[in-house]
Amino acid sequence: MEFAHTRLPADFGVLSVNWLGCVRGSLGLIVHKLTAAKASRGPTKRPGAPPVLRYLPSMTMRWDPILTAAVAAELNDALSGARLKGIFLDHGAGTLHAYFRETTVFVDLGPSCLGVEILGKAEPPEGIRTFPCTLSAVEQIPDERVLVFVLRRIRGRGGAVRIVVEFVPGRSNATVVEGEEWTVRHTLVRRSGARAPQVGRPYRKPISERRGVDTPLSLQDWREILEPENTLKARTRLLLQGVAFTSPINAPALLCSDGPAGDASLETGYELWLRLRAIGLGADTERSSETAYILECEWGDQPYPAELPGYGHRTSETLLEAIEGVRRADGAEVSLTPSRWTNALEGSLRAARKKRGKLERELGATPDPKTLRVQGDMLLAHLHLVRKGAADVTLPGFEGTSETIVLDPALSPQGNAERFYDRAGRAERARARLPALIREAESRVAELSKLLDRVQAGEASTDEIREVLPESGTGGRGTTSGAGPTLPYRRYWTSGGLEVRVGRGSKANDQLTFKHCAPNDIWLHARHSAGAHVVLRWTRAERPPARDLEQAANLAALHSKARTSGSVPVDWTRRKYVRKPRKAPPGSVQLDRAKTLFVAPDPSLLDRLKDRK
Repeated sequence: MEFAHTRLPADFGVLSVNWLGCVRGSLGLIVHKLTAAKASRGPTKRPGAPPVLRYLPSMTMRWDPILTAAVAAELNDALSGARLKGIFLDHGAGTLHAYFRETTVFVDLGPSCLGVEILGKAEPPEGIRTFPCTLSAVEQIPDERVLVFVLRRIRGRGGAVRIVVEFVPGRSNATVVEGEEWTVRHTLVRRSGARAPQVGRPYRKPISERRGVDTPLSLQDWREILEPENTLKARTRLLLQGVAFTSPINAPALLCSDGPAGDASLETGYELWLRLRAIGLGADTERSSETAYILECEWGDQPYPAELPGYGHRTSETLLEAIEGVRRADGAEVSLTPSRWTNALEGSLRAARKKRGKLERELGATPDPKTLRVQGDMLLAHLHLVRKGAADVTLPGFEGTSETIVLDPALSPQGNAERFYDRAGRAERARARLPALIREAESRVAELSKLLDRVQAGEASTDEIREVLPESGTGGRGTTSGAGPTLPYRRYWTSGGLEVRVGRGSKANDQLTFKHCAPNDIWLHARHSAGAHVVLRWTRAERPPARDLEQAANLAALHSKARTSGSVPVDWTRRKYVRKPRKAPPGSVQLDRAKTLFVAPDPSLLDRLKDRK
């Protein structure tokens, strides 16, 4: 069932307030309880089958126009006038991080963790979108679950910048818009559909068609809407379809569902609706000094700006604190670490655990070398009893008992004996080698686990993650395939303190040259030889110092197929004079204004100039 109450204006479009998500939430609660009851009786499985693991979805808080408006008021009081450094859209995690000078706003738009929190001051990550703005206001679109952060530009053109956050199940999104037309510049989640935000086009603002937004309903209007129906279910349907600022959260209280649906109930519900409407429009002047509530609803704890009849509740000093507490109780974590790094760290941890398990299984499967050597001795002592081509033989043992030995029919009796000695040698070497490798793998698992815990607690930086990640096809250290989002280049530092970036492969060379350096940087490559693109970071107009340029050229030679030559010609020019021909293969470029420097490759430079920062 869907209660749509919006209309599509010619200039902006529509966002139907769809309460289907709330209905689904109620159905989900029933499924959750049934599944939990079944789980309490114990999982059903076949004899000998592995244990059955079931994931029980958590019941999370919900959003409605009243909660959204009250949160907007608290955010406005806390952030008005704050200077914005920039925003980070974490597409993988479905979160928005807004970095202000003294605080950080974290918006979680994941499917089961909708929420917003104010955190302490934090350093922005790589990939932040900078906006020289101050926050003018945090507003809400009336009768919608939409927050709007209004930002005033400090300099530059383009009009005001707005961050539009939609807390709508199934369509939650964060969109950065600009100017009077609300032109979309960035969006967190790429969606399809008629009203999905499209970059470069106007954002389609929702406008509610439910009654009571522009002017309040009278008591007579209230009665005319609800009196035609006598049952609570029917009145709930009429309320949600036709009356603004109502939702499945407040509808039971508005209809006084714990009492008879009579005239007294309608009047009491109407008075409560007027109060909620004032909160929803930001017109409740007393709201800022009041206590926030955590209602005890059937789906779990529910932060709300007003006490509702029929619900048990406890209080909180602010609504934002209530939201934070409920989210923590639901298991929602806050991490400003970009998900690409967290995912890479989790992948490395899985790979390390898999490696440890493989080594432990290999050690467990290693045969006893003493037993193998004894069997070889028995074969040599009784060669006359072993028939050529036999699959096994029973021989008298050295302790007086007989033993059957499995043979390789393709080998001679002497060859089978040598085979047992060879297997004994391999087993001895494995037993000497594997324990140290297992300890090393256990240490790696412990290191990654500890770092992941710190990341999830918000105590670790991306530099720490980068330091422990293995190398993938695009970079890092090591050779494991479970790599993370490392940069497309290796970093070195010349003796003069200048950074040198060395591409990691054909595709990475293109990324380095055209996305990870400035126009005036010095670009180098070994002439007539396949190799890495090399960039010496240098923004001045004059030529870089000779020693730094020579060391960068040496790195270009060392990362080419000419690394073993006595003298290597290295071409160099400014990055702005490097271009890529149309349809050229990865790594292929053309140069203008190039000069050539001859260097003798010095392998010791690789360690001396290695990035230790």
